[in-house]
Amino acid sequence: MSDSAGLERRYRRLLACYPRAFRRELEQEILAVLMAGADEGQQRPRLGEAADLIRHGLWMRLGLSRGRIMDSTTMFPISVDRPSRVLMTVFGAGRKVPRVTMSSSTVDIRMGWAFHATIPREAVASARPLNGGLSELSGPFRISVLRGVNYWRGTALVNGAGTGLVEITLDRSKWVWLGPLRARMRRVIVSAEDQTGLVAALTPSTPRSPDPEDPRL
Repeated sequence: MSDSAGLERRYRRLLACYPRAFRRELEQEILAVLMAGADEGQQRPRLGEAADLIRHGLWMRLGLSRGRIMDSTTMFPISVDRPSRVLMTVFGAGRKVPRVTMSSSTVDIRMGWAFHATIPREAVASARPLNGGLSELSGPFRISVLRGVNYWRGTALVNGAGTGLVEITLDRSKWVWLGPLRARMRRVIVSAEDQTGLVAALTPSTPRSPDPEDPRL
């Protein structure tokens, strides 16, 4: 049995904690999110992730929660200036609100069809504001007019504005979607409407250092 097949089977066992009607409606959707956030070669659900699934499932069975798993999410819209919004809408990347959606176990970053990443919360090593804007970045990202989705050496820039930037560094590489293509990412910079709130929500209680393979080192 492949790693992915075994991991999917174990996730399904955890989702069995939820009421049958809930599973009929949402099991495939939830399973897709869980599998997308898994590490390459991962064989078992993470401990915290498993605990969250069991807890929410039991609460629903006991009638203590009406909700869906996503009821406890917090959404931080990605800021988009007016000229960028027009362009993004024309190209189909801005039809839905570009956003960072956080739950107790994942950070989901999406900009239409152009970018999608589902990152385990535990993989976020640090988050910090870039108050100097794009000028704080290195290489081609220093170009002040960059908007949309740009990628270079393991770093993704997902922005609709040049201000309110938040740098999110991971403690390990994750596979993300750049349109129809997959790429490995260690760092992502987003433009946030609520820069301070996003940094506070992302900052781990115990800061961790990225490993020496960080492409910026």
